[in-house]
Amino acid sequence: MQFTALTCPQCGAPLPRQAAWRLLPCPHCGANVTRSKSVVEAAEFRAAHARVWGLAFAADDASGRLLHCGERRFRLLAPLGCGENAAVYLAERISPLPERVTLKLAHAATPGGVLATEASKLNTLQQSRATGAAYFTRRLPQSLGTTQCGDREVLLLRHPGGYWGSLADVLRHAPRGIDPRHGVWLWRRILEVLAFVHDSGWSHGDLAPEHLLVHPRDHGVLIIGWAKARACADPAAIARDLMQSAWSMRALLCGGDEVPNFSSAIPVPLANLLRRCSEDADWCAGTGARGVDQQLAGAAREAFGPPRFIPFNPTAPWRHKS
Repeated sequence: MQFTALTCPQCGAPLPRQAAWRLLPCPHCGANVTRSKSVVEAAEFRAAHARVWGLAFAADDASGRLLHCGERRFRLLAPLGCGENAAVYLAERISPLPERVTLKLAHAATPGGVLATEASKLNTLQQSRATGAAYFTRRLPQSLGTTQCGDREVLLLRHPGGYWGSLADVLRHAPRGIDPRHGVWLWRRILEVLAFVHDSGWSHGDLAPEHLLVHPRDHGVLIIGWAKARACADPAAIARDLMQSAWSMRALLCGGDEVPNFSSAIPVPLANLLRRCSEDADWCAGTGARGVDQQLAGAAREAFGPPRFIPFNPTAPWRHKS
């Protein structure tokens, strides 16, 4: 068996055996030495890390992808949409433990405080004690707070995994509408969340297709765009939410016409329910989200039989037959 003597390359003194795998000072001359080629001094590593990230920051700054929010920095990864008050991005917080977030950057003309108000509404909904809160609060956007980027307000939201895009994006891939069977589960997920929101004493007020994100794999829907939400769930507000949800589903099933017309491909029970819910405010106010959901379940059973899971591919949707 061969033995290797560990000696200091500076003074030739013997070294402890730990020098074979880690950095340590020579007990005689004080030089930091190691035999391992994979060990780097922390100071040198930090300096190299700073140089690499400095180059990356410079490139991102030049391309406009780096956002300075006080002491925090975010890299904009992809645009997600643009609303009345803000542009929305998928972003990553630059830190030792990077975190991906949904970042809403207020437009230059947006008054200060608008996004902070939206964050406050979302926080209030997260604190709801209505039945099912533990489940449904996870189906609502979760605020991580607001900050400033210069004179523009920024709202940070926890980025929901698995959500493909909005129903407006689905409609762009299916300009003639999607399979009505998919419309059933999409609408039911929306109605379930609306029932909880109304029970919590709130209404959404802006249920456009752009504010309804779809999770294709898990058949889930996330309602976003809470800037116009109100702490008011009177019959008129409930009716408005339900009618807006029905109009969104009509557009998705019939195509994006200004007044979506029902084709023969949409079963009569489903078409009748959509028509009534989108046009009769008094009926919506009296029926409520749970009542509409129950009627939708009955119409779907009449049209399609017992419920069954049908995989949903938003980029290759079913086309209406003539």
